[in-house]
Amino acid sequence: MQTPRIIKKYPNRRLYDTGIGSYITLQDVKQLVIDQINFQIIDAKTQRDLTQTTLLQILADADSDSTPIFTTHMLKHLIRFYHEQFQGMLSQYLQESMQIFIDKKDDLQKNWQNSAAFFDRILLQNLIDELEMTSASSATSVTSS
Repeated sequence: MQTPRIIKKYPNRRLYDTGIGSYITLQDVKQLVIDQINFQIIDAKTQRDLTQTTLLQILADADSDSTPIFTTHMLKHLIRFYHEQFQGMLSQYLQESMQIFIDKKDDLQKNWQNSAAFFDRILLQNLIDELEMTSASSATSVTSS
């Protein structure tokens, strides 16, 4: 695994990406996640890791902009788990469940692509057959005339 790109968060809440040498927005951080770029966000003053807090902020912003993944009911339960001894178990369960979901999603995408390619081949073969039949029919009618 490559060394993470360091993003420094300053007291004015600005994010400085040391990898590219410029300030970035939360939208840019979201794009880093989507592009699967390894990064770490640290407090410029204390050197405390702020990656998780920043990712939660991005999730909260995304949930307010579209249909939420986390319902209010679910969020309340998550908050309650922070005060119980099952917190570690829940974290492990959520991680494993997410990995299973990702694996199934990938399988579904592969199957969909394979199905689409299969139907594309059938469609292409049908078009070729139809062209050959039309061509043969035209040749027959020209020779009979």
